[in-house]
Amino acid sequence: MGLVPGKNIGWGVCSTNLVKELSQIYSCELLQHWDSTQETEKTLDGPVLHAIGDHSLKRIFPVTGTQNFGYTFFENLLPSGCKDTASFYDRVFAGSTWCKERLEEHAITWAETLIQGIDPAIFKPLPPKTEHKDKFIIFSGGKFELRKGQDLVIRAFKVLQDRHKDVLLITAWYNPWKFSLETMTLSPFIKIPFAKGSWTQVMSAILAANGIDLERTIILPQIDQEEFTKIYSITDIGLFPNRCEGGTNLVLMEFMACARPVIASFNTGHKDILTETNAILLKNMKPLEVMDRSSDKLAALWQEPDLDEIIESLEWAYQNKDKLGKYAAQAGRDLSKFTWERSAKDFLRKSGIQESHKNDVLGI
Repeated sequence: MGLVPGKNIGWGVCSTNLVKELSQIYSCELLQHWDSTQETEKTLDGPVLHAIGDHSLKRIFPVTGTQNFGYTFFENLLPSGCKDTASFYDRVFAGSTWCKERLEEHAITWAETLIQGIDPAIFKPLPPKTEHKDKFIIFSGGKFELRKGQDLVIRAFKVLQDRHKDVLLITAWYNPWKFSLETMTLSPFIKIPFAKGSWTQVMSAILAANGIDLERTIILPQIDQEEFTKIYSITDIGLFPNRCEGGTNLVLMEFMACARPVIASFNTGHKDILTETNAILLKNMKPLEVMDRSSDKLAALWQEPDLDEIIESLEWAYQNKDKLGKYAAQAGRDLSKFTWERSAKDFLRKSGIQESHKNDVLGI
């Protein structure tokens, strides 16, 4: 397993859980003891699952197995020559159907979809909230960047804030990557003031510059997965107007698995999870061309949610709190099926690794 286990960040959470679940059903070795930057190629006597680093489709670890499988999540346009790079893999697993379709557009016909999962020991249906019932609490999660659409959240919340005295916003937007955060300067919807200091100070400055009442916001620092259920338990609705997801959006999945209703963009990777019955769908989309700021070339093709539809959906949720329960209950039921155990079994089935080898120890 050429994966990169960790906490809090998507790839790390994905890798940690796949390592755990695959190890339960197949003899596995983690390649963490090799420096992924070394140039010396190693050959292994067994199949290898490779984490693919970015849209170039290059593997992270310089190793070759008897079979090689790549796992990729990307949102940018694939480069020319990606088919040749992908030919290294016996099969390329994509984090969403949308991602798989982009691979197929480049004649990478050996692609499969492998949906991420949730940990049902942590993320399971919560009872209706009992605390802060005098507040209508909106949750928004995902690292703060243009692709995740928090600029749209800010604009929409500003409208709700001005209409209703009892709305509150909880943000889980921690982003340690400066280059990613700076993509928000491309947004036509919000101002990004220059600010220094802690994450809370930087985010407070951004929210204040856009008219958000800081007394009605909670800015979360980076926290562990286990702590999120406490946050979810007091919320009324989740808002996810993402412009593009190469995967299925782990935060969205975990929030829904806790039987909490969402308003979410029905585009890209979200389509593998969302339905008419488990979410309030944002369907009014426009094509969005994203330019590379360094080369001024087209970097990505995303989908832009409609701000008015977001505001209307939030207002409907506010006025119809008694109708949100049906979305919440269905979300909890649907997402309980998307476990990491299922992801691990899907990988073994779709990769064609023979069951007869499951007790072999890889020759590393």
